[in-house]
Amino acid sequence: MEELVKQPKIIFLDFLRPSESEILVKLSNPIIESFCQHIENLTIVFSDINDSKEVKNFLNSLDLPEAQMKTLRSFFLDPFQTSFSYGYEEKEFVFIQLEADTPLLNPENNNGFLGLLTHELLHSVQRQRGIEVRLKASLARTLTFFKDLADLIPSENFSKEIVYKFLTDISQMALYCLKDIYVNVEMMKRGLSDSLLEYYKIELGYGDNNAIISPPSFGDPFIKGKIRTDDLEEFARAFNYTVSLIPIWLPSMVLEVDSRNYSPSRELKHYVFDRYYVNPSLITREMWHLENIFLTSFSFSRGFHLKWFGAIFNLALEYILGEDFVFYHLSKATELIETVFEEKEGEEAKDRLNAAIAPILKAAYLHGKQYPSGIQKHNFDALAAMMKSYHIDEEEIAELDESIMESEDLTHAQFFENLLKVSIMILTQDLREVVFSNQETEKDIARAILALLQAINYLGDECDAKYYHSIRLTLKQLLRSESDFKQKQLAIKLEILGKTAIYSSETEPTVAEVEEMSFNLDFFEVPLSNNTIELGIEFIRGIKIVLTKVPHTNPEFPILAAQFANIQLADAKINEEEEEQINMILVSSLVATKGVPFSKIQRVMSNFLPSDNEEKE
Repeated sequence: MEELVKQPKIIFLDFLRPSESEILVKLSNPIIESFCQHIENLTIVFSDINDSKEVKNFLNSLDLPEAQMKTLRSFFLDPFQTSFSYGYEEKEFVFIQLEADTPLLNPENNNGFLGLLTHELLHSVQRQRGIEVRLKASLARTLTFFKDLADLIPSENFSKEIVYKFLTDISQMALYCLKDIYVNVEMMKRGLSDSLLEYYKIELGYGDNNAIISPPSFGDPFIKGKIRTDDLEEFARAFNYTVSLIPIWLPSMVLEVDSRNYSPSRELKHYVFDRYYVNPSLITREMWHLENIFLTSFSFSRGFHLKWFGAIFNLALEYILGEDFVFYHLSKATELIETVFEEKEGEEAKDRLNAAIAPILKAAYLHGKQYPSGIQKHNFDALAAMMKSYHIDEEEIAELDESIMESEDLTHAQFFENLLKVSIMILTQDLREVVFSNQETEKDIARAILALLQAINYLGDECDAKYYHSIRLTLKQLLRSESDFKQKQLAIKLEILGKTAIYSSETEPTVAEVEEMSFNLDFFEVPLSNNTIELGIEFIRGIKIVLTKVPHTNPEFPILAAQFANIQLADAKINEEEEEQINMILVSSLVATKGVPFSKIQRVMSNFLPSDNEEKE
């Protein structure tokens, strides 16, 4: 006969004693019971988070070694720790700390309560599987590496002992964060996303207009590269606070992109960023690097543990030492692209390399001009040398400076984004080529694109959500795919996404514009084939892109519109009959594009392809 696992011991302290019967009803949920069955020697303690007197008495009654008791007591002193799970040998404890007015005890919030309790119970389940031992081993190994790295830091900035203490101070939160991520990932895979999101919404006051949001204050803003020894303790608190919120938004944003929880989880992420990350906002922007690590490498393996802890420590050191992570991602993308092209020969490969890298260097220049603080001189020097080597001359640099000074319609972030999208569009075409030719360089190109996406996100969340997450998810699948057929399917999808990368929503043809263009094609007796319609739509996009740069009143507009149309035509696959109608297709697009007066049509055409008469001459 199979031996039954003992039921957990449940203890109610403080104000929660009167709620004992209703909480026991909640605990009878089959999902909670199924988790409890896997945990022997389990004690669940419900207590008041604002009154630790009875908790202290309870802890004193436990038969634990003093070192373990000291660790356990520290959880109750941690300002960023609420409910938590703790284990020692075969004993497991789940501490549920609540406030007297918590909505989690209301009957309509049973799903949120389920999310809280299953989250904490899963910590015990995963700990009994041995995950905590492996995580602590990986953390110790990473700390040893970064302790050695501290020897390289100039002593006039920080002594290695101070840096090591700082890394130790942030190491525990890095550990807790990864443990929470693993639990939340498992909850989602078990179909418990709804209850997890509901719990976080209640905990954070999402949708409650009366909720008091009080994120901790950290004094003056932290400026990258200007943090000194006296600031390190407060910076460590701010850093830990920022890291502590990552498990709320990161797993759902990456794993649930295609699910019905995508929109709610994205809304919750924005809520966290807007309401809780207010004070250490500069640190928050750097957290996109951790998302990149998660996206490309997530697993339960030691390899991912080491990447995660390394990324956390590297991020902190980059901040206190003054490195800029936008520059980091742009330089990383450039390095990967150069790696891809270094073995290729010929002018075509050289031109493609220049076309992909030049926009990245221009974007880096724009960023450095806009946000010079925190970017070290050696970064500026390296950028200047690269711009020279890729033939970005003084005239082009002057145009970049002018775009910063005189822009009315586009923000700096939008200029930056558009430049990187040009590079992404080129790289996606290269990625498809290497996938179809079974070359190993596909991973370098994919990671270069990811680096560019990360750089875009450091400057804000202005990138089109549907495009950004679609291309990111496709890259993630491509990087992890083992099926050659699946890889090729994803490569085709990615190229389509990449080709539209340069087009923001304001440059996408409207339904009315497409209908007007089709009417004019028919009026000019142009064959209404898929090719002619698609080319006409491409022309509209190009014209609208030019309009975002220069108004139609600018004398440069006809020239730029014609040049853009010539570029688009070069990539078009059309037959001889359609080729005879090219001028009329462009005219139809000009007529249809909102904002282009008829008086400009002939001026654009005069800069377009030569007429039949000119060709005969």
